[in-house]
Amino acid sequence: MQARQKKKKYSTRTILIGYAFILPALGFNLLFDWYPMLDGMVMSFFRWDGFRTATFVGLHNFVQIFQDDVFWTSVKNMMFFFVAGIILMAPSIISSVVLFRMRNKRLQYFYRVLLCIPMVIPFMVIILIWQFMYNPQYGFFNQLLTSFGLVDYLQTWLGDPKLAKWCILFVGFPWVSTNSVLIYLGGLQSVDNAIWEAASIDGVTSLKRFFYMELPLIKGQFKLNLIGALVGGVTGYTMQMVLTKGGPGFETLVPGLYMYNKAFTAKQYGYAAAVGLVLFAVSLILTLLTLKLVRSDDQ
Repeated sequence: MQARQKKKKYSTRTILIGYAFILPALGFNLLFDWYPMLDGMVMSFFRWDGFRTATFVGLHNFVQIFQDDVFWTSVKNMMFFFVAGIILMAPSIISSVVLFRMRNKRLQYFYRVLLCIPMVIPFMVIILIWQFMYNPQYGFFNQLLTSFGLVDYLQTWLGDPKLAKWCILFVGFPWVSTNSVLIYLGGLQSVDNAIWEAASIDGVTSLKRFFYMELPLIKGQFKLNLIGALVGGVTGYTMQMVLTKGGPGFETLVPGLYMYNKAFTAKQYGYAAAVGLVLFAVSLILTLLTLKLVRSDDQ
């Protein structure tokens, strides 16, 4: 009986120690993640410029959003980048298949290392390098055209309304994402080797193997990357803010950048919070729909 009580007492002590270790992380999570999110939700029902007392306006901010032509222009731009982003997932899939099919394992490892090297470079540095390359005076692209005598084809690139979107899309060429490739490659390597041997014995061609075996077998990994693309496509605005600031005009403006401008340029914090809440709701709905699709396919 005493041994049981001692064991129970020791177990309770262990649990308390565990909670003590978890508490700081939980506290920081509540303070820096949950509190700003909940405060933003509440602020979306107020008009506030950051200085004067906030005024409760109810649903006025949300009504204003759906009547705002600039916001809907940013949504159209977002859809352009979103659809293009899904299409540009293809190079990562193809790269993972090429790596997986390499028979020389040392060479495969060498290429995996080369693929991971860019991960040590901060994303912001990469964007700034591309911004320098697009510079109309001394950037790489115009210098390249000049060296070939194609002076008539010099462009302002990011300053041209017809080219700005495409220039942003071109950032990251050839669009091979290290994280995506490693996820797809892990999915292919987890498949039983007997399946590939059976396909080889049956004489399955490389093209049929790609479309009828490899693509279906990494469907789960594709949906995982698709969810990331959904959330990033709806809320992301880093490249647009650094490269074009949403210009020229509103040609590259996206909802995330529109929210940022309303908050820190126009000082309409309540309205910006409402835009953020709308984006959060859209991201949540798209994620839930994608997860539902994943479950229905798995069943």
